[in-house]
Amino acid sequence: MLESFKKKVIRMFKSLTFLWKYAWNVQKSYLVCLILYQITNTIPPLLIMFFPKVLLDELMGQNRISYLLTYIIIFSIVIFLMKFLSDFLKNTAFYKRCIILEKFQVELNTKLSKVDYACLEDPEFLNLKQNAEKFLYANGQGFSFVLDRAMEIISKVMIFGTVIWIIASLNKAVLLVFLCLAFLNSKAQMRFKKAYARLEMEKNPKERELSYFMNVFSDVKYGKEIRMNQGQYVLMDFLKGCLHKLWKFYKNQMYIMDKSDFFMHLMDFFQRMVSYVYMVFMVSKGFISIANFTLYINAIATFTTSMDEVIDSVNDINQYSYYFEAVEKFMNLPMDIYDGKVNRNMPSRFESLEFRNVGFKYGGSDKWALKDINCFMKAGDKIAVVGENGAGKTTFIKLICRLYDPTEGMILLNGVDIKEYDYVQYVKFISTVFQDFQLFSMSLKENVSLSRKSDENRIHGIFDSLGISAFVKKYKKGLNVRVHKDFDSDGFEPSGGVAQKIAISRAIYKDTPIIILDEPTAALDPKSESEIYEQFNELSKNKLAIFISHRMASTRFCDNIIVFKNGSIEEMGSHYELMKAHSVYWNLFNMQSKYYMNAESGKL
Repeated sequence: MLESFKKKVIRMFKSLTFLWKYAWNVQKSYLVCLILYQITNTIPPLLIMFFPKVLLDELMGQNRISYLLTYIIIFSIVIFLMKFLSDFLKNTAFYKRCIILEKFQVELNTKLSKVDYACLEDPEFLNLKQNAEKFLYANGQGFSFVLDRAMEIISKVMIFGTVIWIIASLNKAVLLVFLCLAFLNSKAQMRFKKAYARLEMEKNPKERELSYFMNVFSDVKYGKEIRMNQGQYVLMDFLKGCLHKLWKFYKNQMYIMDKSDFFMHLMDFFQRMVSYVYMVFMVSKGFISIANFTLYINAIATFTTSMDEVIDSVNDINQYSYYFEAVEKFMNLPMDIYDGKVNRNMPSRFESLEFRNVGFKYGGSDKWALKDINCFMKAGDKIAVVGENGAGKTTFIKLICRLYDPTEGMILLNGVDIKEYDYVQYVKFISTVFQDFQLFSMSLKENVSLSRKSDENRIHGIFDSLGISAFVKKYKKGLNVRVHKDFDSDGFEPSGGVAQKIAISRAIYKDTPIIILDEPTAALDPKSESEIYEQFNELSKNKLAIFISHRMASTRFCDNIIVFKNGSIEEMGSHYELMKAHSVYWNLFNMQSKYYMNAESGKL
């Protein structure tokens, strides 16, 4: 039990220290405002507690009207100033807290952008992220809610200390009864909060699932599928299923809070009963004056309120500090790929890329996604990567891009393990157009350059070569037109073919020695596809160009074709060599040729 209490204190202290240090480093004035706010918040309750006694003493004593008016004026002015200052400091602290929040959100998203790509596919990581956010945002109550509650404790303890001194001057036994009741309440509330926090963490996966299905209904990407296939019914079933499971959590949390409130009010009931009976007895026997009676009654009421607020604050800190471990884990997550081993500078010139005995397993899987991959590619090569779905083509590309690192073996660039290169410099060597590429809700030119500074002449030249300049000229804003309509009704939703050409423009604009196209022409007609490959042949001179395509006709212009099957390289060579071998590639090519011939003759 002692160890458990010690762990709680250490955990709460660590969580508060984290927030204090972070706020101090980002916005020191926030902490100053917070401290001054608590001071100005402490004075009015103490004045309100003592003021009736001062008035009653004067009224029942010398009854000097001038003194009474002076007391009232001074009291009113001080209360006005304290409340005004308190509100001013509260609003200022809120503004400065927003600055801290913005800073942290930038750091959080920077961390997300640098964390190993595999983490983004890991449900445990996503749950960890959500728990970390619950500590930092306190379920919507605002960044540094925990720190605010800690500062409130200091204010309430000052009031509480004054109240204890007043009650002790009346009767120490009464004070002891109050403190015992407060201790029992505190212990009970801690247990309730712990149970509540445990349920909060357990329901995180279901909340993420609910969020996904709720977003599906408002996301334009899913709009056509839902409407044309009447998918809203099955999706709504899933959503209702999530809600049903969450309602059980909410119901259990409600029971916990009901028990918590009942116990707290029960303790308050006993406290008031004891105090009022005792105070009435003391006045009836003439042991205390009416003025002192009001002081003691106010003190006892303030004791109850302050004690409840202190307990609430401590329990809130205790509850949210359970999530602090998630914050620590999240912020300290290793960025193995991003950090690299040696961080050696990239060579000035690209010469070769080699896979040497490379094998790869996805996290948590015993199955090899790739096994014994050996191949050598040099500057100027045009490489086609083909194979059936699930053969390992996209995993092969992801390893080149260092979205994952090999489980075994090495990938060498100019004869050096790519893990030894600075990651940021390494990815500057590679342009990619993934099959599931994304266009962002930014201007067209920013989507191409992925930078605030764009060379518009270069972009126009690339658009000319890809045949989409006429499309851009339709819009008054030209390259400044916004892609998608999320934030601008004058934006545009590109068709599949146009979107693909914009994504290809991005790869060309980056102008790197290695260019990778994962199904780059899937949304294009055969004529446009042929034009794209011809243009790429011209644009990728002296570059290593790697193409993944299901259309075998596109492999003819490549120097080398790598054929994947079941996670291994089944065969490798030129189109002529592989056709002559009458193996996997020959079968794939002929199968597709028959498909197109049948389609043309109307026999599909």
